[in-house]
Amino acid sequence: MATGSGKTKVMSLAVVWSYFNALWETKLGTSKNFLLIAPNVIVYQRLAEDFADARIFRDDPLIPPEWQADWQFSVNLRDDPGSPSTAGALFLTNVQQLYESRDRAKADEPAAIAAVMPPKPRGELGASADLRDRILDRGSFFVLNDEAHHLHSDQLEWSKLIESFHERLGAAGHGGLAGQLDFTATPKHTDGRLFREIVVDYPIAQAVDDGIVKTPLIGELTGDIEYESDDAAVRHRDKINAGIQKWQEFTAALAPAKRKPVLFIMAENTTASDQIHDYLQTLPAFQGRVLNIHTNARGEVVEGVSKAKREEIDLLRTAAREVDSPDNPYAAITSVLMLREGWDVQNVVVIVPLRAYTAKANILPEQTLGRGLRRMNPVAVSRDQERVIVIEHRAFKDFWKRELEEEGLTIDWVPVNEIKAAPQTVVVDPTKLKYDIEIPVLTPALVRNAKRLDALDIDDLELQRAALPDAGRIAEEKIGYKGRHMFTGVVVEEQELDREFPADPSGYLSLLIQLIQKETRLTGQFAALAPKVKQAIETKLFQREASMAEEVVMLTLNRPDLKKALFEAFVRAINELSIEEVEVSATSQSIKASDTNAYATTRGCLEGGKTVFNLTPYDNTLERDFASFLEESEDVQAYFKNETATHFEIEYQGVAGGLRNYRPDFIVRTPGERMFIVETKGQEDLEVARKDMRAARWCADASAMSGKQWAYLKVRDVDFRAYPVKDFAALERLLDT
Repeated sequence: MATGSGKTKVMSLAVVWSYFNALWETKLGTSKNFLLIAPNVIVYQRLAEDFADARIFRDDPLIPPEWQADWQFSVNLRDDPGSPSTAGALFLTNVQQLYESRDRAKADEPAAIAAVMPPKPRGELGASADLRDRILDRGSFFVLNDEAHHLHSDQLEWSKLIESFHERLGAAGHGGLAGQLDFTATPKHTDGRLFREIVVDYPIAQAVDDGIVKTPLIGELTGDIEYESDDAAVRHRDKINAGIQKWQEFTAALAPAKRKPVLFIMAENTTASDQIHDYLQTLPAFQGRVLNIHTNARGEVVEGVSKAKREEIDLLRTAAREVDSPDNPYAAITSVLMLREGWDVQNVVVIVPLRAYTAKANILPEQTLGRGLRRMNPVAVSRDQERVIVIEHRAFKDFWKRELEEEGLTIDWVPVNEIKAAPQTVVVDPTKLKYDIEIPVLTPALVRNAKRLDALDIDDLELQRAALPDAGRIAEEKIGYKGRHMFTGVVVEEQELDREFPADPSGYLSLLIQLIQKETRLTGQFAALAPKVKQAIETKLFQREASMAEEVVMLTLNRPDLKKALFEAFVRAINELSIEEVEVSATSQSIKASDTNAYATTRGCLEGGKTVFNLTPYDNTLERDFASFLEESEDVQAYFKNETATHFEIEYQGVAGGLRNYRPDFIVRTPGERMFIVETKGQEDLEVARKDMRAARWCADASAMSGKQWAYLKVRDVDFRAYPVKDFAALERLLDT
């Protein structure tokens, strides 16, 4: 999986999947216990941020609420004492902590003999053996390996360690490991061959195309020179300065959003890294703001950073890990291998690779590129595409052509001086406050009234009656059984067993009602809904009255089409009953455009003169042309594009019957303090008419309560293009006809 595309999320999903299958589907052979192994301290610390105290399982929507009572799980970090008492556990450590300082068995001693020999005193084995024993004491477990390309390299200790776990569990009667999942962004041997064990592939090309990671651009240099010098800062001055200039552009673009972009320079060796570090320190923008990190051949932090002593290494790891922090003091990082695994930060925007990329160097272009792929803003927060620039390197050019173009990704090979920092920051301009616009905050006109659920009549539900299958036929269904010898694998007995269908009416009702409450945004209504849902099932759903106590009924209710029919029928009925119009009143609050926080966007933007913002973003050509029209109209005093950051939305009832919110496109002020909500529209769907009605009603209420006249206009693309007008008043007359 490409760096930044969610390996940790998939790990946590795999844990939950295995746990509940071990709880309820024991024949699958999964486990409730897990060992998550990191290759080094940096990766371990990153994983610990998510998994410590089982945080990821609480913060992410991984476990259905109705299963929470069965989730008895804890996370044990490498330095935690004792063993967890919960039914399931995850042990998180880096692989070095698991290597035995003194083997339980001699190198030439068979594993079977070692397994039956009495264990050596734990005081002799040390902390690593104690950790191994605590893991093995829980029986079979599932292994998760992060940055697992190490398992396929010449460094085989990791693989041998996992094999020893499997053998010891087998000898102890636990059947061996429950399973093993390896995760990596670079599943390749140093000669470029893919690992044969790949079962799922989510490559960089797909992640870029999906907008999950930054879009990488190669900055092609023309006329650059590699100067003859023993000083790397002199030898590569053109490439370094090109990287600095692109970093400066990102810095200016992201400053209003208070993001601190980072320049990453990857040197040929530690001497070159020191030289480049010293050169950057002479520049005002970087003085005291350069982090120089030396790593060994494995990409792990070692001594030597500014002659740092061993006790300073933890501080260096912390500094590298906290590059994304608002308090991060660093603007640039110089290194050789630069924590090539696990150093997954968001703020790297320019990469200058200077070292050779060869099999002997044991590093791939993907590993360097991975340091800058992670987005600054998650996709859930902003769909805008972000960029990372790689200053030209021959290996990267070959990498693009060989890897990405084969996967169907179009590559931009652009002269570096033509690459612009993609994100633009929209911010309130304090010199333009006369263009500020204030919107009154009104109470909702549509609300939910749970008390009206009492009037819900089962006879009014829109349900098409379904046929129940024959109970006798279902009762005749059998379960096949084979008794297989544990050691020989021979089937020694075979028979058919009677089937017993579990009837759990209360569990079924609970789940269905939770889904209904979530969709209708009503909570705490189980007592009111349960008897009605049960009555509908028993008297309205089937072609005959049927009790939920009947096994055939419970079996049939699990058909997806019947669950869908029940769910939709109740949602429709509840929406019709519970959503009601109420009298609107003004509040003491208001929304000011000037209170909007700065935000970054990669969409197109216009520099506007009549808006309190420095820029006006647009989503399509109609919005762009309409914003230009507002700028040119003499009778437009002020306007702004209504974005998510402004927090102005109007509730309405959608076609499906539920409450929804919609955000109008523009707010406009004309002479006489006349205010307009304007919606620009190309194609129209079924929701548009309902939004129109609600926006017009909001304007009428705002006019009555705010002392200003508000009106709603919908500007269709066809009208705007076919009948050009010179000012806003003419547009208003056109749309009124």
